[in-house]
Amino acid sequence: MVLGGVRNQSILAALLLGANRVVSVGRLVEAAWGDAPPGSARAQVQNRIGSLRRLLGTEHPGGELIATIASGYRLSLGDWDFDLRQFDEMVARADTLASAGRLAEASSALGAALGLWRGPVLEGLPTPPLQSAAVALEERRLSTLERRIQLDLNLGQHARLVPELTALSAEHPYRESLHALLMLALYGSGRQAEALHTYHRVRKMLADQVAVDPGEQLRMLHEAMLRGEHVPTLAMTAGGAVLSASASAIVPRELPADTAAFTGRQSELLELDRLLPDPTRSDAPVVVAAAVGSAGVGKTALAVRWAHQTAHRFPDGQLYIDLRGYAPAPPMRPIEALGVLLCSLGVRPERVPLDVAGATAMYRSLLSGRRVLVVLDNARSAEEVRPLLPGGPGGLVLVTSRDRLTGLAARDGAHRLSLSVFTPDEAGTLLARLLGGDRVRNEPDAAIELAKACGYLPLALCIAVAKLAYRANRRIADLMTELRTPNKLAALAADDDHETGVRGSFDLSYKTVSPASQHLFRLLGFTPSDDFSTTTAAALYGGGLAEVQRLLSQLAAAHLIEEHAVGRFALHGLLRQYASDLATAQLSASERAEAVNRLYNWYSTAKDGAVAELRPHMRRLPNSIGDRTGAHPRANARGERPDAEAGLAERRYFEPNKPLLRLSRPGGDARAAQTK
Repeated sequence: MVLGGVRNQSILAALLLGANRVVSVGRLVEAAWGDAPPGSARAQVQNRIGSLRRLLGTEHPGGELIATIASGYRLSLGDWDFDLRQFDEMVARADTLASAGRLAEASSALGAALGLWRGPVLEGLPTPPLQSAAVALEERRLSTLERRIQLDLNLGQHARLVPELTALSAEHPYRESLHALLMLALYGSGRQAEALHTYHRVRKMLADQVAVDPGEQLRMLHEAMLRGEHVPTLAMTAGGAVLSASASAIVPRELPADTAAFTGRQSELLELDRLLPDPTRSDAPVVVAAAVGSAGVGKTALAVRWAHQTAHRFPDGQLYIDLRGYAPAPPMRPIEALGVLLCSLGVRPERVPLDVAGATAMYRSLLSGRRVLVVLDNARSAEEVRPLLPGGPGGLVLVTSRDRLTGLAARDGAHRLSLSVFTPDEAGTLLARLLGGDRVRNEPDAAIELAKACGYLPLALCIAVAKLAYRANRRIADLMTELRTPNKLAALAADDDHETGVRGSFDLSYKTVSPASQHLFRLLGFTPSDDFSTTTAAALYGGGLAEVQRLLSQLAAAHLIEEHAVGRFALHGLLRQYASDLATAQLSASERAEAVNRLYNWYSTAKDGAVAELRPHMRRLPNSIGDRTGAHPRANARGERPDAEAGLAERRYFEPNKPLLRLSRPGGDARAAQTK
């Protein structure tokens, strides 16, 4: 069967890799064209799917072979229609046989699984997503091959394995586990001198080519052979050929301390519980969960609480790393993070590969078959996270980020949990836990007002409580006096820690978006309410709708605003105050005045259009303040209007022989009131 060119092959490969799951059009475009798709890519994908349907047929016992589902396509395959599925089933069966002590049958099952590989996987398909998948699949093949060889060594087939291992170690010269197996095979065949020579050859090769010494696994095996230990002891020293002796013994326990006053989030905790991997399945993909939300909403607290609650489900350890995606220090690069994680798994620093691909391969090899929880805190982008994802099943990765991580969800199947601020009840519970129930009960109204002034944001609430906790005689009402001032954000900062504060936390999110998005965000501080539309933002910005929609999408992705309905956004009260402060500090007086004028001129135009639609026979009177044309009085240099309604101009309309109709001010009640 001729599938056509490389684009058709790439699209089919992406569908096969996501068999029985919906693969988005965007992912198919990326698989076929990589990072530089043509403008017609989506249309071409549609046409090429049609070609594949004609070549492969349309029907399948389970339904349509390639079905169109929402914004993507699903290739439906039965359990034994796909060789990768067969491979996973055979490997799982081998694991069961080996656990029962039936080593020969387990080796045969692994041999049959490996027989399904008929050449380099995805060969000739050059795009990064498919190349990355090919590397991961090749790693699975090699790990399975090493397990089969280890079983054969345990069955005493040392001499038979020497030719195979000699060829494999030459093909993969930097894979020390294969050299260890070759040394075992030679030693078990009575060829001790050759086994020792293999070690010295590998040591020289590593020193000459990458300037490193052999790993601890090879060194321990070499020393045991010099002592003349028996083959069974050597096999145990080799640590199963996949893990180094030191790494296999290390069980990392790196979770930070849990938060004593953790509050709420019960639905999120239950949702994470539902994602726990099934320990009886060996064919399930690695589980990736992402807790996303705005600054200070409690993402890390949720991740740490859940990790502690479920640590017993990950007996091989819990890894934790702060990626510094939103921190005063530069974000941690993937190679730096891999170095930290590999050291946590027992790899000596000098043995960590210097390139991302090599370090990722070692990291995934060490985690292969292990039930480990990996917490990646404070990630900025999907690109930072991908190299840190394990390649095999059994473990779970929990990521926290202020970014929506759309790419991680689309390409890597991450399950996203979007965190919002506390409910009023949750905020009250937190205050009672941190301040004490008596203190809150003594000032119930002030406590309610404090939670509202903090916008129910967990970080703001914790800072406010910290300001009260160390002064037992200070009333909640006293703090409220500070929070009622225009400088509210300055009051929500830790006195002795400049990095712990609401404004500082917002700064770190604000600095990650583009300059144009930053400019729009500053202007949003002029909106009359916390809820606004795309057209409102466009009026403030003075740009086209398409451009403003793109900028709003960037702000929403960074959780500086929230899109709660199509074309409508919410701006948290504290973030609105922050935007207003930025506008005052960074925009000139004329820029502020012009933005306000654009906004209220748009409000007036919108009002006129609404009246014309609802009451086409009504006539408009001039403004009560302004010239006879009805034009709005302009804002002054401080962005203020001269009329009594603080710049919200008034429109009056009338119909002959009917009372005068006055529309309410923009941003307020949209109902019309009749007056004589």
